[in-house]
Amino acid sequence: MIFETRRIFKSAVTSQNLIRELLQLMLLGELLAPDRDRAWLVSPWISNVVLFDNRAGGFDAVNPDWGNREIRLVEIAVDLMARGSPLGIATSFDQHNDALLATVSDAAAEAGLSEKLTIVRRQHLHTKGVLLKRGLLTGSMNLTYNGLELNDEMVIYDTTLKTLAEARLNFESYVEGGA
Repeated sequence: MIFETRRIFKSAVTSQNLIRELLQLMLLGELLAPDRDRAWLVSPWISNVVLFDNRAGGFDAVNPDWGNREIRLVEIAVDLMARGSPLGIATSFDQHNDALLATVSDAAAEAGLSEKLTIVRRQHLHTKGVLLKRGLLTGSMNLTYNGLELNDEMVIYDTTLKTLAEARLNFESYVEGGA
């Protein structure tokens, strides 16, 4: 079955792992075929969440350096940039985000990838989305433990070229628009 748009409603009893698995597939696609266009993580609250469980070595072919452990957002972000994908992170000024932003900035600098990372903080950001070359995940979910694991959330996964282009224009405007 081919679809261009899919809505997922997640609660404690329904579709608990579906959003995480979709996010993994999106990121794996980008890691295996990086894009020259900037990937975007847009979330008013963002944390260094676990994205891949590699304790059984299932993702060793993607990056053997990860080892048998859980892989977090910062590691995926650095790997994306190392493979050639510029990365934009847009978030609010809430101090909750400070730790993730410092960690990803330090990791990018340590890897010599600072020029690939764009961080934008916006006063009234409420938009949430993950934009990669082949798909856009938007909806109510922040990129936090609560967003991925606990909260009832509704997200939309879209692969239509028009939607991807509109999202890219909108997210790229954050770089020019400031706070």
